[in-house]
Amino acid sequence: MERSRVTREAPTGTRILLASLSAMVAESVTFPIDLTKTRMQLHGSGSASGAHRIGAFGVVSEIARKEGVIGLYKGLSPAIIRHLFYTPIRIIGYENLKGLIVRSETNNSESLPLATKALVGGFSGVIAQKCR
Repeated sequence: MERSRVTREAPTGTRILLASLSAMVAESVTFPIDLTKTRMQLHGSGSASGAHRIGAFGVVSEIARKEGVIGLYKGLSPAIIRHLFYTPIRIIGYENLKGLIVRSETNNSESLPLATKALVGGFSGVIAQKCR
């Protein structure tokens, strides 16, 4: 991995690849938790009296019993595809926007006010949402 002498960062292509891979791993690991949460929400939405809540472990065991363990990953492909594009645009966009603000090597991102970092992060998130 060849690094730029000025910024000491990996090339943009490498950063995009690593952001995509990390998003894929993160989505794969957390997907069953998100699926469980969604199923729990759906369980409670069916009745006015508040449906019998079986808890997270009950939902997971119900999915595994009815759909098999692979059922915990039902719908993972679209989620991974979304994050393969959205996450690198958001992360690399943030780094590039921050780089526009911080030009000199003596002025690092640590010196930026929290409000500026939040604004740049929000703006890069908006750009990523519009690009997907």
